[in-house]
Amino acid sequence: LDLTRSTPSYCTDTAESVRFLFCKTLQILSFYSPGPITILLDDVQWADPSSLLLITSLLESSKENKCVFFLFCIRDNEIQRSPNSPVFNWYQSTLKMPLKHITLANLNEEGVNSLVSDTLCLFPRLTRHLSQVLHHRALGNPFFVWQLLDTLQKEGYLYHSLRGTVKRWAWDMDKINSLRISDSVLALLMREMNKLPDDLKMGLEVASCMGATVSMDIVRILSFHLQIDLSAILDSVTGKGFMDRIETSNYRFSHDRVQQAAYEMMTEDRRRENHMAFGLAICSESMNNGNDSE
Repeated sequence: LDLTRSTPSYCTDTAESVRFLFCKTLQILSFYSPGPITILLDDVQWADPSSLLLITSLLESSKENKCVFFLFCIRDNEIQRSPNSPVFNWYQSTLKMPLKHITLANLNEEGVNSLVSDTLCLFPRLTRHLSQVLHHRALGNPFFVWQLLDTLQKEGYLYHSLRGTVKRWAWDMDKINSLRISDSVLALLMREMNKLPDDLKMGLEVASCMGATVSMDIVRILSFHLQIDLSAILDSVTGKGFMDRIETSNYRFSHDRVQQAAYEMMTEDRRRENHMAFGLAICSESMNNGNDSE
């Protein structure tokens, strides 16, 4: 199939041509696909205007296509802060589209109690009081409930106890209630990060400048630029739960809030300096190797 023959004459702008090509490619793939195609786009609240135009084009061109399923993940509380931003206007326009909006709320107390009960292998009635405190501290966010449990275990407030011949988890409720844990989940993560050694904190800061995922090629380039073993540092960070290793070829933050917390450990000037220095290092390596994939 020759796509160039059906390309409109007005499609001269590069970005517009790319959008047209994406739409036609999706049409072809869906036509020949033996089953439905699902497209998942995460963290749309951080998309730039060009990406939002591409998403809109894909949606418009797929209106009558029953074989394509779009799934977008977006933090509406983030975009509400900038009512004049392109992503806010895009989000408002989606409300008029035939899309189903599903709001995912944080867990209620019962949901947190089920999570804690399953984690500690105890009956829900035994974990209810602890779960109420965790629900309040973590604001019902399941990821941060895990982080809190890990913190309590490391601080010694959550421990193994032998009652008779049965080994089970136990905790000191008085100490947990008196333990000062910030209501801000982000502040909690930053506090945990601030306890890390300086080299691990620097590794998190460097990785946060690269986005949610950092490839091994980028790690190699930045290791040479910074004269450190960034891969070993990120391995240590991964072992502490702040990042995940994906198929030995990439590092990925375990949650976008973790990336945000790491990024906000730096001052604004420091962020600009890092972006400039890392960008020049990657560009220089790419030009030297004749590789523009990065």
